[in-house]
Amino acid sequence: MSKILDLLLRPETPDVQKDLPRGSYEVLRLSRLYGEPFVLELKGLPYGKALELKDMADYEIQTVLAGDAAGIWKSPELLMAHGPTPAEAVKSLLLPGEIRAVSIEVERLSGFRQAVVLPWGKGEVTDAEGAAAEELEKN
Repeated sequence: MSKILDLLLRPETPDVQKDLPRGSYEVLRLSRLYGEPFVLELKGLPYGKALELKDMADYEIQTVLAGDAAGIWKSPELLMAHGPTPAEAVKSLLLPGEIRAVSIEVERLSGFRQAVVLPWGKGEVTDAEGAAAEELEKN
């Protein structure tokens, strides 16, 4: 077998359709407002969901909703106060820039908006930071 195949067959290799990356992100304005950390639990999206969302008119809001690992935006109590839908609750509670920032973090957890591949084996030293910056500019 090839070395690449050997690596892919290791038991620690995750199934990224099931084991999505997760992260915690603080919304600074709401932390200041409440006087305590306001932290959203986010998760990356599987391939099919990420593609499906790209074509939606309210892509950023739908990305925030799909990346909500804790399910807060679907809470019946929240929807009664700020609904009637999760999308309306997001628009009611987050500023446009916050919606965009949260959706970008979900995209990063999904493998977008970051350098994920670099040139290899051309006999030159690759500047990983420079390559990462170039990749971010493309996105």
